[in-house]
Amino acid sequence: MLKEKKIFSNQLFNLKKHDQLINNSKDSTKSEKNKHINSSFFKNFMTCKNESSFISFLSNNTLFKKRIYIQKNSNFFRSARKKGLNSFDINTIIKAIEWQISLRKINPHSTFDLIFLREKINSKKNKNILLAIKLNNIGKTYYAIRAMNGNFYDINGFNKSNMIMNFALLKKYRISSSFNLHRIHPITHRISRHLGVDLAMPQGTLVLATSNGKIIKTGFNKISGFYIVLKNFNQCITKYMHLKKILVKTDQNIKINQKIALSGNSGRTTGPHLHYEIWMNKHAINPADARFSFIEPLTPKELILYFKTSKIILSKLK
Repeated sequence: MLKEKKIFSNQLFNLKKHDQLINNSKDSTKSEKNKHINSSFFKNFMTCKNESSFISFLSNNTLFKKRIYIQKNSNFFRSARKKGLNSFDINTIIKAIEWQISLRKINPHSTFDLIFLREKINSKKNKNILLAIKLNNIGKTYYAIRAMNGNFYDINGFNKSNMIMNFALLKKYRISSSFNLHRIHPITHRISRHLGVDLAMPQGTLVLATSNGKIIKTGFNKISGFYIVLKNFNQCITKYMHLKKILVKTDQNIKINQKIALSGNSGRTTGPHLHYEIWMNKHAINPADARFSFIEPLTPKELILYFKTSKIILSKLK
């Protein structure tokens, strides 16, 4: 595995021209991605809470298998297109498995066994969702199986990508102020970009690091109050503001879920909360949508369901 994993969004836009997978703009890729993610079909898949509801979901949708065989003097991209896969399907495969092996290094005679779920939209149109991959490459087998959170994990329920993030705080605490590039500031009453989310968190609440990385800056100013800037090894930056107490030091290496601060009400605020930001490639992104850009580790409860459902899926890959 590469020591420094490239951010997936960059991988999609930097594919070679001769593979004809370069999109004309980031916006077009984002809109296509959101179109699939926001479908009722995918939402229903993600609401499966137990093995029986997953089995019921499978019975209401068509499950089918495709095999991609890499011939001599060919590659994954050409072979996938020859099998009728579109750019969205191919990009999904890249996201699902390239943290384990680069698809540009797949050897001839390798095979991809793919499981898709198909929903019939109307008599002429279907929608497909990739459910699992089994890759055999020079005697080694790789698996990528979709969990109910929409992300892909290996046969043991892990994803070792450097892009792992934990968004538990976004689920636990109410967002009192959303990401908004045209927000009217509640104190100045002027249009002021809000480049993160405010989480309604009582003062003194433990703040946990949402990723691995290194503390590149801590400090205090009259607007942010006490703050922390953490840089992940994949160049992603997270910021934590309006803290009561900082528990880490600059240049300190941090592990995901490590205690880094106590939440507070410092700086320019209208009440206690944690202001949380995520930056990728020097651009702020909406943390509420970030789970589609990062891989979340499975919780113990999610892991139990993952093993039950992946057993069903793996039986289809044989």
